[in-house]
Amino acid sequence: MRIAPPFPTFRLTILAVGLLLLPFTGCASRSRRDAKTKIEAAAAPISSQIHFQIGAVSLVDEKKEFVLIDLGSNLYVPDPGTLLRVVREGVVIAQLKAAPEQKRPFIAGDIVEGKPKVGDRVER
Repeated sequence: MRIAPPFPTFRLTILAVGLLLLPFTGCASRSRRDAKTKIEAAAAPISSQIHFQIGAVSLVDEKKEFVLIDLGSNLYVPDPGTLLRVVREGVVIAQLKAAPEQKRPFIAGDIVEGKPKVGDRVER
């Protein structure tokens, strides 16, 4: 038995569709390249150190120059001597150094510079 070849119109249709789609084959690679550039730009370090909130100032003793930091349910506990930032309304107000005195959920921090207040955010 001999099978009849496909209709010539079918071949022309396949050829026409292929030619119509040919110019669009580069779009996917360009969008991937653009996405890769956006990801690389987002991953670029803004600063050399990443800052994240570890707690809030719950007590300030200006005479002895220390604060108590309430960690809340935060699992991160800074090591003694770690430098911390005190931030109020997006502005760095003071700098602290984590003290060895720690009793969950509070840790002590020595005031290095600035004037922290109760409620200020503490970041690493």
